[in-house]
Order: sequence, then structure tokens, then C-alpha cells
Amino acid sequence: MNYRTMLLATAAVLFSSQAMAADITNPFFTPGKGQIVSDTNVGYYRTKAKHDGGVEEGYYAAETLEYGITDKFSINGTIANMFDTQGEYNNDHNFAYRIGAKYNTNCDKILFQVAANYTTLEPQSWMGSDYTNKWSKALDAEIKIGYDMGNGLTPYASYALGGEIDTGDRDLDQSFKIGAHKYFGKYAFDLAARYDYNTDGKNTNAWWVEAAADYYIKENIAVGIYGDYFIDGTGSQDIDYDYSAGAHLKVLF
Repeated sequence: MNYRTMLLATAAVLFSSQAMAADITNPFFTPGKGQIVSDTNVGYYRTKAKHDGGVEEGYYAAETLEYGITDKFSINGTIANMFDTQGEYNNDHNFAYRIGAKYNTNCDKILFQVAANYTTLEPQSWMGSDYTNKWSKALDAEIKIGYDMGNGLTPYASYALGGEIDTGDRDLDQSFKIGAHKYFGKYAFDLAARYDYNTDGKNTNAWWVEAAADYYIKENIAVGIYGDYFIDGTGSQDIDYDYSAGAHLKVLF
């Protein structure tokens, strides 16, 4: 093999490695054209009241598939199930379904993402009774802005708005988040603060802290843990603690 052939072969390997080394855990990541990302999640949530010691808890599982239409535009679908530990729900039919789309763009190192989702579940099955024969339907959208600092660090902020579309009240859930994502090659970490606000007539609100940590088994496979914890807000005087925690497996095909 001559020098020119060796140089071309080395360059091919290098560029191939770089193409596969995308940080699939980055909050702005979407799969490239023709690529698919699978995100499998399992988790647990628990809330405990201060005065009577009452506990609300349960488990959930979800699978999301995201497909790149172009390098900047993707579509996704999710199926999720809640497993109630207190027998209130029909665990065989606690399914929720979501379809959505994302679009990414940038201006030099400033990153932008817009996303929209449609979610539905069947209350008749969810409640395990003839509560209603209507399907619950909800729409939500999110705008995200970030800055690529070039060293794997991406500070970001987002605003999300959503609510059910088949009710007369039309309550709106709003969420503001500010955080930072750091990618180290084999590891990735995310830390954020979130403020939730609901226009339900009571103007309920809540402050949360979120954290996540991921490890790359391969350049296209990451496993991680994540969670959030209630800090303050409406009803805080009655809440001893409120948190959720989970684990996921993310694979880029």
C-alpha cells in the first residue's frame, strides 16, 4: 500500500468515526436523514403527604421511536403505560399514545429547536370503568434555544405550552426550563431547573430540579439514569416529598 492510499484510508476511518460520534443524549439531537433513534424508558414516581403520611406512587414504561426525514426535521411516536401500585387504575390498559415532530436549525453556534406533539389516551380503559366513552386528547409545543460552546457544553433554555383540547375548561400547562448539557465522549450529564405553571383557576405552580447521567456503551448506544425532585410551589406545605426517577436505553440506527 503506497502513502497516498494509506492517507486516504486513514481519512476515511477518521471521518467515519466522527460521523458516528454524535451525542445522541444532547437535548438538541435529532436523527439524520434516514436514521432512527430508539429511546426505551422505565421509571418510578412517588409523592408523600406531610400530615397524614399518604403516598401516591407507581411505575411507568415507554418506548419512543424517532425518524429523520431530513437532517433537521424528524417525526416521532411514543407508546407508554402507567402501572399503578394502589389498584386505582386498570393496569392492563393504562396506555397513552403520542405522535410528534421536531425541527432544528442554527445560526452559527446558536441552536434552535421547535417541537409539537399530539397525545391521546382512553379514559374508559385508564379508569377501568365506564367513566366516559371519549378519548382524552392533548396538544403541546416547545421552543428551545441553546449555545454550542464547542467543548461539549451546551447551555439551553426552553418554554413549553400544552393542554387538553376536548374539555371546556381549556387549562394550559406551561413549563420554563434552564439547564446545561455536558458531553465527555463516554459520558454525558444534564442539570436543569424547571418551573411549571397551570392556568386551572388556581394558578398552581411548582419548582423542580432535574438531573441526568448517561454512559456510552458504543458511539451509538447510551444507557442512563434521570430524575426530578419537587422544590417548592403550590401545596408545598402539604408535601413531604415528590420525585420521579428512571433509566433509559437510547440507540441510534
